[in-house]
Amino acid sequence: MARLTSTKAVELWEGIARAHSSMTAAIEKEMLPKTGIPLGWYEVLAHLRRAPNTMLRFQDLARIEGITDSGASRRLNQMIKAGLIDRHSCPTDRRGVYAHMTDKGKAAYEKSHAVFLRSLDRNLGALLDPGEAEAVSAALQRLSPES
Repeated sequence: MARLTSTKAVELWEGIARAHSSMTAAIEKEMLPKTGIPLGWYEVLAHLRRAPNTMLRFQDLARIEGITDSGASRRLNQMIKAGLIDRHSCPTDRRGVYAHMTDKGKAAYEKSHAVFLRSLDRNLGALLDPGEAEAVSAALQRLSPES
């Protein structure tokens, strides 16, 4: 396999960053006014929705979200105050704390997920045909194998 030139690698990196920034801004623009929650909160709820018993450790959410433990703690504490999640202690590790989605969080997830899907369709699905989407998805999967 031929290696990318430094110039091409920088161009690719900048393109990925611009696409992420552009898509995030477009989704956020719809998410907050229509659901009352920011995109970052939706992402936490989406991870919890897929987790066993809708529960994940704070530090696992931080890792998944790509933010610091303290950043995750701030975000999760805001979500606790909003009633979207609650805190559970880990029965096997006194220091471990789990975030658990509440019924209010489940309702917020359902509403925000519908907005998220419509936004993806409008801002991503309309721009790529299925073959292009498959090629981009395969390339991104190789760039982030642990996902």
